[in-house]
Amino acid sequence: MKKYTVTSVFGIIGIISWAITILLRETYLVNIDIINFKLGVMPNISAAWFFIWMVEIIYEKIKKDFTFKISIKVSGIIFLMAVLSEVVHDMFLNSPFDIFDIMATILAIALYLIVLYVFERNKNLKHQF
Repeated sequence: MKKYTVTSVFGIIGIISWAITILLRETYLVNIDIINFKLGVMPNISAAWFFIWMVEIIYEKIKKDFTFKISIKVSGIIFLMAVLSEVVHDMFLNSPFDIFDIMATILAIALYLIVLYVFERNKNLKHQF
């Protein structure tokens, strides 16, 4: 049985939640304010988790370890790309800069890094005894 990494679990959750968001945006649920807000920020959360997972897959293919330090760097790049995306949308696509999208990306990255850190720390503690 294949062991799943923390990153792959977050990536799979990201894909599923992104697909559900796309499907639900076409329903009457968008008329409910809180659901509409969640459907608005969910792609940012989902994309952050998905893209981190894609980088982990690339690292696996080139036979390199996807360490916590690398996941921090990748998360930083994803955050910068999210900010850049908001700026481009604001300047060129007549879509307002949405601070909630940036906050959702930060929340997604923080949640991922905290869970990854806890799992990595527990794994290292088990190897010490």
